[in-house]
Amino acid sequence: MMDAVDTLMVLLFPFLDSLPFTLPRYWLFRGKLRIPFRYVVALQIALSAVYSAVFYYINLGGYEAAARWTTITRYFFLLVFLALAFLLIKDSFPKLMFTYLLLLAWSFFVMGNANYIESRFFWDFSDLHPYLVYNLARVAVYLITCPFLLRFFSRTVADALKIDDKAMWRHLWIIPLFSTLFGMLYCTVTDVYAYASWQFLVSRYLMLFGACYVSYVALKVLESSRARTRLEAALIYADRSLLAQKKQFDALAANMEEMRRARHDLRQHLAVVRSYIERDDKAGLSDYIDLYRGRLPPDMRERYCQNDMVNAIVCYYAALARDSGVEFEAGVDYPEDCPVSGTDITVLLGNLLENAVEACKRETGELKTIQLRVKRRGPSLLILVDNPCTAPIVFDGDTPLSSKREGAGIGVVSVREIAARYGGTAQFEQKNGMFYASVLLKTAPDRVPAGASRG
Repeated sequence: MMDAVDTLMVLLFPFLDSLPFTLPRYWLFRGKLRIPFRYVVALQIALSAVYSAVFYYINLGGYEAAARWTTITRYFFLLVFLALAFLLIKDSFPKLMFTYLLLLAWSFFVMGNANYIESRFFWDFSDLHPYLVYNLARVAVYLITCPFLLRFFSRTVADALKIDDKAMWRHLWIIPLFSTLFGMLYCTVTDVYAYASWQFLVSRYLMLFGACYVSYVALKVLESSRARTRLEAALIYADRSLLAQKKQFDALAANMEEMRRARHDLRQHLAVVRSYIERDDKAGLSDYIDLYRGRLPPDMRERYCQNDMVNAIVCYYAALARDSGVEFEAGVDYPEDCPVSGTDITVLLGNLLENAVEACKRETGELKTIQLRVKRRGPSLLILVDNPCTAPIVFDGDTPLSSKREGAGIGVVSVREIAARYGGTAQFEQKNGMFYASVLLKTAPDRVPAGASRG
């Protein structure tokens, strides 16, 4: 029979196998859980308790039963916890596997170091108390590595999970797969002395740091690439914004010149008006006034809002739409003190309106109208773009796929990334021959990303 300490260690063994590595995964995806996080924690504890009861029952059979069934039991519950994660988290397979494999590499590292410490330094003691040293070593190694690994997961991995590029994720999740498979090689080893070798210990370090470092480098490269893509898009829309402002300036300059000529001719016009009055020729005066009114210079400057950058990009696409025979309607209530950066709002509006104009050009109907609405909703900014679209669009979930490239279009991905940076959402829908795009940006100070400046 086991004494109280050994019994406690046997019962604790499965909890140390699961909870330290499953709960961080659910915390990373806490915004995409099907049930509240506290219920997930309770479910994980309950499942770990079942695992603990099974493991306790196996150890009642003695050393031979434990040696025969421990590895099988661990792998069985490993798969159960993984299957449960797929049921509870609403996200793609590659993202779930990427985080799962990185956390699995961490757990193998912790277990490998504990195995090494136990078999190298406490072998005789472990004969008397099989799980005591192993469990205490796992707790110590976990606590030592926890600050560094949780920082890696909460920053680098969490930022990567915000990227909705399915083509990228199809390849990215394979990076930690190979190192994890490498770590599994020792899981079926029955020679306990193998755990005391330096080769075994080095393999665990290579497995964890290799997986994390390669993933970190890959994510940084992708982040740099996407930042460059965003910058290129921002430059494109900035050029268009400047072009629209230049056109408005040229129109305003021409308008001012016409106004100067009109003021110069005003004395002659007043003399003619006076002559009509003196002759009491009301009909002639009315005709002359109509003629004069028709020669007045029109107001050539469109003004959708007070923000020059937003107004310029809207004017650019309004002119582009009308040149293509598309009606353009806009209602823009853009706050003067909006904390969304000028680059972000320019890229966002540019992508949405460019897609709308291109979609209208492909339509064959005569009545084609783009509707843009920008309005405040509490502490948030809501942007709506509606345009006709009768051609069927293929969706992957709620993401429209591009007809020009594999996966989602660059514009859609860019819009989603900007929305995510401001704690908002981007939704796309095709219904009854119309395409609806809606973006919600949370403009409260605590949700504005660092580095954002007012546009």
